[in-house]
Amino acid sequence: MKQLHFEQIKDLVHGAVRVEEGDGLISFFRFTEEQQELYRVTSRDFYIKSFATAGISLEFDTDSENLCLSVMVSRGSSRTYFTHSLLVDGKHIDELSGDIGAEDNVPFSKSFALKSGMKRVKILFPWSVCSHLKELALDEGARVIPVEKSLKMLMFGDSITQGYDAAAPEKAYAIQLSGALNAEAVNKGIAGEQFFAGFGKTKDDFTPDLITVAYGTNDWRHAKREKFLSSCKGFFENVRNNYPNVKIVAVTPLWRVDINNEQEFGEPLSFVGNYIKELAKTIPNMVVIDGVDLIPHDPKYYQTDGVHPIDAGFELYSKNLIEAEAFKGF
Repeated sequence: MKQLHFEQIKDLVHGAVRVEEGDGLISFFRFTEEQQELYRVTSRDFYIKSFATAGISLEFDTDSENLCLSVMVSRGSSRTYFTHSLLVDGKHIDELSGDIGAEDNVPFSKSFALKSGMKRVKILFPWSVCSHLKELALDEGARVIPVEKSLKMLMFGDSITQGYDAAAPEKAYAIQLSGALNAEAVNKGIAGEQFFAGFGKTKDDFTPDLITVAYGTNDWRHAKREKFLSSCKGFFENVRNNYPNVKIVAVTPLWRVDINNEQEFGEPLSFVGNYIKELAKTIPNMVVIDGVDLIPHDPKYYQTDGVHPIDAGFELYSKNLIEAEAFKGF
């Protein structure tokens, strides 16, 4: 078998704004250096999560009948388990998974048998950890053709956008939505994140065709009402200033078991969604999808915390998002 070199790998990557090589590893970043530095000085927890490989994939057409994947895994969230999914012609055929526990820089590798003939291969990296590529090897002389996408998306959000707690990366709504749109999505999801006006000021080195925003549940749970109002307005205004002609689709918070509590915020969760809907009237080319009914109001669709969807919940969330009027025409 023959290992693909750095320049070949770069042509296959989707979902990364930076790809770097060093110490025998290839690293994929979904945040710019400026964005990571902002998190470094404001939140060590968010800074660590910014290294998670949520939404990163390698996609290519090949006639290779074998594939070897080797990675080095470090922390990228509060979860230590991970899955790299191997999809062939859209079907999950195998995976490289494990758990790093309290360790960092843990090597994992696996060889896979592929079917004969040309096929489309997609390797989805984990949302839960930071996975560096050590080796991607295919049969000697195999053809490798990069996959092109129709759109480029920016996806802002919290833990549910990052992927918590999907059993495999393709179960998360961000992967399902971007796949349905044939879009390369840069996933900016950070577990625990709230509307952060300062982050909204930062800008990527490309102009997306579409932006999605799914914050609010952590603002309601952990922030005060006045801070939410200021941060939410500031975030959307800053994003609009950065990308004046790009459609923004805001998804209001999903139903959660404690939705009617007021807590320190002083209002039920519906207040957050209603404010975002009103704010959209002042932000050009911004539309809102009401998230509260995207998943049935039944704890069976959620993890035991009553907040994060299980895979069945993600499936409904994704299906209803994909069918929403806001995404028609993309």
